[in-house]
Amino acid sequence: MTHESPARGSTPSHMPPLTSGILFACMSIFASMSLALAARPAHADDVAEFYKGKTVMLIVGSDAGGGYDINARVLAHYMARHIPGQPNIVVQNMPGAIGIKAMNYIYSVAPKDGTVFSAAVNNMPYDPLFGDTASKFDTLKLNWLGSISKQTNVCLAWKGSRFKSLDDVTQHTMRVSGTGPAGWRSMLPMLFNSIAKTKFEVINGYTSPGSMLAVERGEVDGICADYATLKTAQNDWLENNKVTLLAQFGLTRLPGLDNVPMGLDRVTDPVDHKATRLFLSQQEFGRPYVMPPNVPTERVAAMRAAFDATMKDPAFLAEAAKQRLDVSPLTGPSMEALFKDGYNLPKDVVARTVTLLRSAGAFGTK
Repeated sequence: MTHESPARGSTPSHMPPLTSGILFACMSIFASMSLALAARPAHADDVAEFYKGKTVMLIVGSDAGGGYDINARVLAHYMARHIPGQPNIVVQNMPGAIGIKAMNYIYSVAPKDGTVFSAAVNNMPYDPLFGDTASKFDTLKLNWLGSISKQTNVCLAWKGSRFKSLDDVTQHTMRVSGTGPAGWRSMLPMLFNSIAKTKFEVINGYTSPGSMLAVERGEVDGICADYATLKTAQNDWLENNKVTLLAQFGLTRLPGLDNVPMGLDRVTDPVDHKATRLFLSQQEFGRPYVMPPNVPTERVAAMRAAFDATMKDPAFLAEAAKQRLDVSPLTGPSMEALFKDGYNLPKDVVARTVTLLRSAGAFGTK
């Protein structure tokens, strides 16, 4: 008797049909896994291939030498190595209208291919919420990468002045330097004039570094500015007790400033208190970075991952410490969640905040 061998590729006659089905299913699963694994490096390679040899522009919406500029230049130096393809990052300052010029550019004009991102001034995300018609962008459609740190403002007086506490500012007019009506150095003191009976007189028109020089020259009595920027740009003032800190204006106390009063405690009206908290909450995402809308998803993901990796990079952290830069980062998704919460607040709270900001001149000349 002769025995015929099974045809090549066919199932042997002695193999049960169930076993054959299991084998076929396993082979299908392994094939699918192989395809998925093969797709991952190809996807990453596409991003790396795009960025390789390119120059990425980092726009800073303020003058050179200020806090946003210093942070952005340190970030640019270290973030490039974490982007697939390791492109070159070049910083370009685009001051104008206290950050609005840069945001409008990012939203409407900048290339949407992933080669441009911006260091946004931190009151920009809520500018459309507050109804500023100069803001031609939709915060919720932008691609937020993350924030380097919080940004809490303090008001201080030159040591030789008559101002030793915030009570003094309710009794006498205190001249402080500012950059423009929509800047924190102007908005914050003017806002507190409306809700806490302070008597700040803001002298606008300075550049960011110039507003600090004005304090040293005696052109003004003091300044209301970001504490982290002061530590970076004017640490000599703090270390050598050249200034008196009158109040801090965050939602929580800054480490090391336990004896400096909270400005928020001066706001006694319940509705004004809620509105002021909304205004001050912008400091929670103090040093934000953003990409235009409609950038390819995989490039946004790569830039977010590069930003997050930079925040943990020992070399970046060492340089930040050397430059006295605060690092308390927020991720892009965390920032977007904060913005959605802000835009969903009750209308009466937002309306009162807008009223206070208008009284502070925040939506004046841009």
